[in-house]
Amino acid sequence: MVLGTIPDWVTYPENDWKSITPQEAGLDPAQWGRFLDNCDARGSSEDKPGQAGPQWGAAFTRGGYLVKTWGDPAFKTQTASVGKAFTWVAFGLAVEDGLVKPDDLINKTWTGAGQLSHPHKHLDQGHHKTLTWKHLLGDQDIYGHLGGFPVTNGYFWRNASPVEQQNAAEVGLFGSAGVADWAHWTGDPFYDNYSHAEPGTVRVYSSGGIWRLSQALTHLWDKDLKEVIDQRLFGPMGIPADRWHWTPGKDVFDEKNWYPHMPGYGDFIDPPYEINGHTVCGGPGWIVISALDLARFGHLIATGGIWKGERLIGSEWLRGHHGADNNQVSGESTRFSTLARVATLGIEHPLPYEVFTGPVKVGSR
Repeated sequence: MVLGTIPDWVTYPENDWKSITPQEAGLDPAQWGRFLDNCDARGSSEDKPGQAGPQWGAAFTRGGYLVKTWGDPAFKTQTASVGKAFTWVAFGLAVEDGLVKPDDLINKTWTGAGQLSHPHKHLDQGHHKTLTWKHLLGDQDIYGHLGGFPVTNGYFWRNASPVEQQNAAEVGLFGSAGVADWAHWTGDPFYDNYSHAEPGTVRVYSSGGIWRLSQALTHLWDKDLKEVIDQRLFGPMGIPADRWHWTPGKDVFDEKNWYPHMPGYGDFIDPPYEINGHTVCGGPGWIVISALDLARFGHLIATGGIWKGERLIGSEWLRGHHGADNNQVSGESTRFSTLARVATLGIEHPLPYEVFTGPVKVGSR
């Protein structure tokens, strides 16, 4: 029996993952061995607030079964920009519920007047007048956002050499050539977290823009975004609400050593930190979760949003994501494999095609 494009050998974890051997997972023993030999799995060197030493963990699954773990896969820490994948989900669910359309102007729903810290940030002022939800969200398969918001916090512009700035621009991570001109950077990331360019004209990886999106989504849903994910995704997927945490933006703003290698990282996170009594969770990232639970989300990506025969969300709202300090979630729907990394280096996904020999073959289920 096949549900959509999901073969009948694909299953879903219950309270715990069921472990199977590489052979049962349809992996070629020799090729799998070479893959493991080429891995150099180890913990990230970056310590984060609340993390005691070099703790880390990763998990590889196929077809809804656990095949391999590294480190401590139950270890939980904040996973940096991996959380952007969940902001995508919160927006996608709003679209599917008919609350909003991607090309709608955000200021038709929320302007931030009386809540945002400066009038020039209001979403009915300046370049924000043409700002849509899709501009801040970005594209599913292309890195970067189109809202005209600058790079995260100005750290790279303030401290990087011109050569480093240009290198970052060329790979599309922090902006494009001439980004300093269009952004009118003052050096104060709190003041400068607004749309500096006509939306749709400049592609920049901007956590500042995603933070604004999370504020608008909190207003749209009239609840915090963690509650949305709990009710619509994680509950049905078997992840209890108390087993993960979405760090409030205010906590990141207050923690001045969030990323030791990026001093003042959270300075761009401006109020409001609550909207209608609901905490604004960190849309740019900062989800605290284990590799085992993150792998469940990766499996949802692989199945295109279907869980145990029920469509939880459309596949167009699901994406993998990397995060600073070597965090990752990914899932692919050709061979239905998943990798989740929490503070872990040295493992890449998807695996080489030659590792796979066929479908998962496990005894009767």
